[in-house]
Amino acid sequence: MDIGTPLRDLGPIDVAPLLEAISGLTEEDWTGNTFRRDVLAAGVHSATDSIVMKTEWHPSASATGLQHFEDLVYVWARQRGLDPEPYMPLAREDTDLWPVFTLPDWQRFRGLLEPVVRQAIAPLHRPHGVVTRLALVRLRGGATVAPHIDGQPMAARAHRIHVSLSSTPSVEYKIDGRKFTMLKGHAYDFNNRVRHSVRNKGKADRINLFVDYYPAPGLSIGNPLEVAAPLYARAAPRQSGAWV
Repeated sequence: MDIGTPLRDLGPIDVAPLLEAISGLTEEDWTGNTFRRDVLAAGVHSATDSIVMKTEWHPSASATGLQHFEDLVYVWARQRGLDPEPYMPLAREDTDLWPVFTLPDWQRFRGLLEPVVRQAIAPLHRPHGVVTRLALVRLRGGATVAPHIDGQPMAARAHRIHVSLSSTPSVEYKIDGRKFTMLKGHAYDFNNRVRHSVRNKGKADRINLFVDYYPAPGLSIGNPLEVAAPLYARAAPRQSGAWV
């Protein structure tokens, strides 16, 4: 969302339990599931590793021709010789723009992430707001995310919040021509609708929690004549009402 300024510090939050859990993550935890890098993220994000818990998606975001997110996951897994079942979405929440899917890693991290997300979005919270993306994202030492502007429709409506989970003063964010660093344990409202890039000039990995928060979604009205269903996989059960 264009927040009218490059970056806004939303203040410190309690991330201690989450930091302890992150310190125990293995390389397999970070690199074993490449779905975001392979399918969801733009090419500029190929330098990052991620653990994705929630994401919005629409057929228009994919060049595969697949009309259902469940089929996208299924085909991606099969093409890599994987059993699709452990990667299938757990739930779908409809919004007036794009549906939001909850992924299996949410079960693993829910107890740790719910209080962190609640704190991070508190300054922006609205009664019917929806978390549209949620991911732990690692940028390795020496890596760079090239300059870009997030162009998906939800980026115009949802706040991109970064929760800084690593002490990496050598990580430089360049947003709309200005340079910034982030403090460990702080949440930041990040303007992803202007040109921005990230450069990790140090050796230590940068780890952030990404929280995309859509504070004021409109009414989602389903088409009662819509009977299409995924071709290869079960449909994710629909849920209503935000969990935050």
